[in-house]
Amino acid sequence: MDSVINKYIAVYLDSYVRSFRSSCRSRYTVNIGGLANFIAIDDLDVTFLINKLHLYDFDVVISKGQDIIDEIQVEYTCENDGKCELFEYKIESLISIISLSSKTGISIVGILVMQIISNIICKSKTIYKAIVLDLDDTVWKGTLAEDGIEAIKQNLSSIDAIPFVMFMRFVRLAAKELGLYIAICSRNNLDDVQAAIDKFNENEFPLKGQIDCIVANYNDKSKNIKAIAQQLSILTNACVFIDDNPLVRDEVRSNLPEVFVPDWENHDGLLTLLEACCIFDRFELSLKSRNRKRLYAVLQQEREKSCLPQLFVKVNDDINHVQARKLYAKSNQFKLISEQINFSNTKSISFELLRSNGENLGICSTITYSIDGSICSILNWAISCRYFEIGLEEFIILYLKNHLPKVSFQFACQFNKDNRKIQSFIDKYYGCVFSDSCDSVPTDCDLFIEHFKYERCFYNHLYVLLRNRNKFNVYYINNESVDILKSNTKLELYE
Repeated sequence: MDSVINKYIAVYLDSYVRSFRSSCRSRYTVNIGGLANFIAIDDLDVTFLINKLHLYDFDVVISKGQDIIDEIQVEYTCENDGKCELFEYKIESLISIISLSSKTGISIVGILVMQIISNIICKSKTIYKAIVLDLDDTVWKGTLAEDGIEAIKQNLSSIDAIPFVMFMRFVRLAAKELGLYIAICSRNNLDDVQAAIDKFNENEFPLKGQIDCIVANYNDKSKNIKAIAQQLSILTNACVFIDDNPLVRDEVRSNLPEVFVPDWENHDGLLTLLEACCIFDRFELSLKSRNRKRLYAVLQQEREKSCLPQLFVKVNDDINHVQARKLYAKSNQFKLISEQINFSNTKSISFELLRSNGENLGICSTITYSIDGSICSILNWAISCRYFEIGLEEFIILYLKNHLPKVSFQFACQFNKDNRKIQSFIDKYYGCVFSDSCDSVPTDCDLFIEHFKYERCFYNHLYVLLRNRNKFNVYYINNESVDILKSNTKLELYE
């Protein structure tokens, strides 16, 4: 990490903005209105912040304005689509900002710039989705294996427990209101951990009833975090790991550098860092986000029993590709390509999941395609991580085949370490549903792409992939694949 004036700005840039840039490469031009007159001459932090944001492809300009501000006019353009967006950033609580400024040493203008850029990032992607917690001397005071359950319980009722309990209340609210996953990663015996949690009440242990995953053993924490991410169907770079032990933090940083592992000495300082660096920021308070954990718990329980509830899929025309753009920006594990696609002369459709009682569980997938004659080229397809392996993948292929019965289907799929779910889906059905080009000519050359020169949209699509030097393969969907797909999905079309 660069040697900078302020450690909070350093963490914000290195662990928040950089994480966003690992999945989004488009340059942003941002004009923040009215703040220039409020920047002190000696405010080196703001100058440093703006210069560093430029290196992360955020070109920030702060303009002059009136001498009173309650709403900040923000205008920004994303290079990928060239669309200009306007919004008003309202200063809700100046006292809260002053308090944060006093704790971090960042000027009020610096904090506002950080929050505004975070607001823009959140419109495109939620960076951190899970908080992974150590237990001993992190969530509670004491060591379970040495002190025992009764001693831990007594500690949680003492005055020394106040910072621990306040931290747990913060995590609990973030989970309930924002859909943040909570996982326990502890060097303890699993039975002892579960027995302790069962014995505590909610006042003593506010996380009770909110924990989505517990891994307790004596493996390296980095190995366990991988297992937690897999169980939650998220990537490890969506995890924040909290542990009081610096040696354990170093082990995780060394083996999983994409995980955010903050340094901290006390819980108050930790909460200040999480707030100042916008780690759990969200663009909006969403009922769908609040229901995410509940939906995850339902699906997880039913998966374990191999008895998913009856679910229906509603199909919608995605006018102007609004839902497609959102999901392609957010998805990592199930997406055909990572590049921004050209939506000209294409059609996007979105899929919503509904329960049998009519409850809408939200957008679960989008797909974008073009048609040249009798050939349908799927340019991108993404599925939200909450809906893997419930038969949705099979349902969508069946829907396309039924909806467009007189065409042949083809698509390109990139290979990368994150995009594992779609590759495993292809591998599962390779030879019976999917087949590749079976061509001796490599897909990463001009000669191969010339084969598609009469399918102009797909041709241009492949040329972009070739130009960006990302390895990919071209697949076809076989026509004689209906029965095997039907046997692996119980989802039904919502009429």
